[in-house]
Amino acid sequence: MGFLQGKKILITGMISERSIAYGIAKACKEQGAELAFTYVVDKLEERVRKMAGELGSDLVFRCDVQNDDEINQVFVDLGQHWPQLDGLVHAIAFAPKEALHGDFLDSINREAFMTAHEVSAYSLPALAKAARPLMTGHNSAILALTYLAPCGPYQITT
Repeated sequence: MGFLQGKKILITGMISERSIAYGIAKACKEQGAELAFTYVVDKLEERVRKMAGELGSDLVFRCDVQNDDEINQVFVDLGQHWPQLDGLVHAIAFAPKEALHGDFLDSINREAFMTAHEVSAYSLPALAKAARPLMTGHNSAILALTYLAPCGPYQITT
């Protein structure tokens, strides 16, 4: 019996067996947790469903974190299966491809920067806010991943 026996945990951001979210999900499953998952776009649904099935779950929900209605719907749908949520794993990060190529200062623009922050950072409190009704009243936890990307060195010459 693992230390997460019977705990119900939602995993976000699992897109491959090489993702950190997959490793977290696998470890949680090994410790007895029941798992649910989200996917962001339809082309990833089957992949996430396959991995979820391998981890003993059929609870897979679409959730584009740039859409508050989809965020809220995940927890409405999840609440139909689970009376409470013991854990939320936020493993979501994204930046537009054009902002990731070449020199950071040459590639970045305001729109790409805002998109990266909306998806990678704002999605955490947005998910937490929507999850709160299922997490209130017992010892629930949120695990958020972070990453410090190298942005230099830059030499500015005049």
